[in-house]
Amino acid sequence: MVYSFFYDVGVAVAAATVLAVVFSLLKQPPILGYIAAGLLIGPVFGIVKDAAVLGSFSELGIALLLFIIGVELDLKRVRQLGLSSMVIGLLQVGITGVISYFVAVSTGFSAIEAVYISLVASFSSTMVVVKLLSDKNELDSLHGGLVLGILLAQDLVAVLAITLLGTVSNFTPVAVAAVVGKGAALVLAAVVSGFLLNRALRYLVSSKELLFIFSIALCMAFAGLASFLGYSLAIGAFIAGIILGNTQYNFEIAGKVKPLRDFFLTLFFVSLGMQLTFSNYNGLIWKVVVAVLLVIVLKPAITFLVTKLFRFGNRTALLSSIQLAQSSEFSIILVASGVALNHIGKEFFSLTAILTMLTFSVTAYAINFDNSIYLRLRPLMKVFERLSAKEEGLKSVPGKLSGHVVVFGIYRMGNKVIRLLQRKKEKIVVVDYNPEKIRKLLGQGISGVCADMGNWEIDELLNFRGAKAVVSTVRDKDNSLGLIGRVRASGSKAVVVASALSEEDALELYKKGADYVVLPEQLGGEHIITNIIGKRREALKKLSSSHVGSIRSDMLEDRS
Repeated sequence: MVYSFFYDVGVAVAAATVLAVVFSLLKQPPILGYIAAGLLIGPVFGIVKDAAVLGSFSELGIALLLFIIGVELDLKRVRQLGLSSMVIGLLQVGITGVISYFVAVSTGFSAIEAVYISLVASFSSTMVVVKLLSDKNELDSLHGGLVLGILLAQDLVAVLAITLLGTVSNFTPVAVAAVVGKGAALVLAAVVSGFLLNRALRYLVSSKELLFIFSIALCMAFAGLASFLGYSLAIGAFIAGIILGNTQYNFEIAGKVKPLRDFFLTLFFVSLGMQLTFSNYNGLIWKVVVAVLLVIVLKPAITFLVTKLFRFGNRTALLSSIQLAQSSEFSIILVASGVALNHIGKEFFSLTAILTMLTFSVTAYAINFDNSIYLRLRPLMKVFERLSAKEEGLKSVPGKLSGHVVVFGIYRMGNKVIRLLQRKKEKIVVVDYNPEKIRKLLGQGISGVCADMGNWEIDELLNFRGAKAVVSTVRDKDNSLGLIGRVRASGSKAVVVASALSEEDALELYKKGADYVVLPEQLGGEHIITNIIGKRREALKKLSSSHVGSIRSDMLEDRS
């Protein structure tokens, strides 16, 4: 028995590693590789015959996942993301869920299956979206912040859904009241623990081993308390995570627990892959088609419309919609819980796994080409422009511009460029699609326009022909190529400076007519060689002191 256990775990880990590497090379999320590994070692080749051995890790893996989510849930960050993004997220989940339910029932799903498919269609993957936006350096953009707020709202609803679905078989007013009452007791325990925690952590933080053990102990204690009160272990772990997440040691705790979580979650997803069944192949294909359409067509359309109701611009609304067009890792966990509760069959889990694979794959490409998609669809979205007051129309530009510098993009490098141009007493016009940033510049007396870089309708206002220089700090190749073309087509002799992510992109921009292309990594290397190497430590103190001041200034700028 012991030999069988270690054999099964060893095979699972080895297969998961190989398939994760393969899927990473294909630019796909590793989670799909873990599920595929389970499919291969289970139903396909029958190498591991007992899924229950690995399945025993499932609840622990889910609990640790929600624990980490709780630890990383910074309540200050929630306030920074703004109320509107949270409300948009809640509305998107509600509207998508209701419509998806009726579509599912009308296309052959049972009532309980329709409930699950409506939840699956409503949630998006925080893991995938954050990774892809981070790769594109867009987490701090307007649509990046909006998407993070929507994802946070989705995650909170998903946690609530996992809790409430456990009471479906006994969904009466008395049962609901009992659930709420026990939930209040759990929250009260969390508040008391949070109050007492800071003193304990001051002692424990002196030992990294003690801090790790204490964090796991708190997680398990609240998981056990939640189970005793009739909730899932995962809910208790999530609450324990929130308690620790609002201490000053949250990042250190998350860093220590993540490897443990990753190991158990890997086995969890492999075990789910082993449970894939394709007994009703034809019926499954039809249901997968319906589910895919709900996720990649219905959900983005609803997200776009709800975002427009809050008067965001077309670009922000469309990019946010594209970035949320996939199912969530929570969907797999939610459906796995439904299978364990006998609400739905294993065939439904197979549907969810296939849906996740397909939509994750589509998202990986859609987010990479989201700006190109926007440029193609832009003419079709003019009907929505009157609902863009939050961004569009925010501008202050002198009537006659000449000898000025146009700067596209404010964040980080853009801020530095603007400050240096101010010191040189240059006339500046700044273009950015974040209305808050533009409002702040207008308040400082700097001319600005709230618009996206690809909006050629502002070209006449910016008067490229009379400009001294056009500087873009936005590292998006397609938009930069378009901008260079527009500047040169206007007959302007302005110096055009663009930014690029790679050497290949830089060469394309030079070929199009850029006078200089900034590669930040290359400039960083040149700065180290030119200004750092060869100087004595005493000489660097003044430089580092100035650098610290600049960093702090940038941080204050970002927070304000």
